[in-house]
Amino acid sequence: MSRKRIALACAAAVVGIGSVVVPVAANAGEEDNGLNAACRVADQATVWWATGEVSLATKGDRPVRDWTAEFDVSQGQVTLDNPWAYELRQTGRHVTVKPVADRADLAGSGNRVVKVGINPAGKGIPKITGCKVNGPSGSGSGSDTGTNAAVPADGGSFVKDDTAVHLMWKPPAGGAEIVRYEVFQDGKQIKTVKDTMTDIERLAPATRYAFTVRAVRAVRADGRTTGFSKDIVLTTHAAPGQDRAKPVIPADLEAAPSGPYQVALRWRAATDDVAVTGYRIYRNGAKVQEADAKATSATVSGLTASTAYRFKVTAVDSSGKESDPTREAQVTTTAAPDGNGGTAAPGDLAATTATKQDGAVTQHYLNLTWSVPQGVGQITTYQVYLNGKPAQTFMWGTGDPVLPVPTTRGSREVLVGAHPGTTYTVKIRARLGDGTWGAFSRELTVKTAG
Repeated sequence: MSRKRIALACAAAVVGIGSVVVPVAANAGEEDNGLNAACRVADQATVWWATGEVSLATKGDRPVRDWTAEFDVSQGQVTLDNPWAYELRQTGRHVTVKPVADRADLAGSGNRVVKVGINPAGKGIPKITGCKVNGPSGSGSGSDTGTNAAVPADGGSFVKDDTAVHLMWKPPAGGAEIVRYEVFQDGKQIKTVKDTMTDIERLAPATRYAFTVRAVRAVRADGRTTGFSKDIVLTTHAAPGQDRAKPVIPADLEAAPSGPYQVALRWRAATDDVAVTGYRIYRNGAKVQEADAKATSATVSGLTASTAYRFKVTAVDSSGKESDPTREAQVTTTAAPDGNGGTAAPGDLAATTATKQDGAVTQHYLNLTWSVPQGVGQITTYQVYLNGKPAQTFMWGTGDPVLPVPTTRGSREVLVGAHPGTTYTVKIRARLGDGTWGAFSRELTVKTAG
């Protein structure tokens, strides 16, 4: 996808119609079970906001209903553009997306693209890895799996000491006879075992390792290997006497507002007798985010305009010891330029109805116009609610054809289907320049032509 293409309605569901409008997945590939996933970060991603795409495809004749897509994001918080049709869960960096009821079925030999927002909070351009999709049988497939979609799963692996870890995994689904497992360390095969557990020894202290496991089936089953498990990431303990103290407190914490809805933090790097592995950021006494070992700054988003906050930072070492906190830095976010308490709602929303012929069917549309909130960064994304539920998401600035990002006045049409004489309530909200959602516009009531 070129930089000059627009993602119109990432997953646009029209309330009352039960349909979902999505772009078609490109280059999704194929797998033996017919279900495949490919993930990417869309063009024009920034350190403040990015859009991720999960492209699903099936070559089977039957529709797939109970699919589950999974991927890992390098950093940031992930949100859905269409929570009406999908459910998203994020645990650390691992993200799972599922359809809600039957609102996002994957048609036979069909395609579907799910779009998500990624808020990296100024830590660099995010990346997506480990993309795969599971069908209703629980078997997974994707661009990074092997010849059989079923894969082993981590069964409670743990660190034993400073030079050894214990790996445990669950057999893959599918019932095929497994004769052995191949264990890989940082991409290189190091062991072959028959059991579903093993010790890995002679490792370096205070070091991060990534292990994967795949199974080998019996020749009479078909003799092929399964796909790889997800990475089992473990960090060995520091050697005895190697990490005797907690890190030194990070110095000179400073906090400054960087708009109505976010704050910029800076500090001097902490030190440790072994190594600092990261930082923890606290807002008003509660931990809100983490930074890696090389960070000396961070941006905290999702705040309220004209509001006072207190921040402090701690350092963490390889053995998990946390330093004492810095002195608290106090800061007050700036006032919202729209004067509505920092909610930055689109103004002057207007809606009219229109019709278009689709063969013998008369389709009804809502034509929306609104004024763009000012002073809150560039706004490229708006979300439309019909009858109180998310219905469609509009995005500008990417795609084909290119539509220029509106700066003062925005307008779009919303398809509501072949429903004459139907009453709808409509309202919209904007995703602000810091990645947070602003407040809703006023809500209007409109009725399609009878």
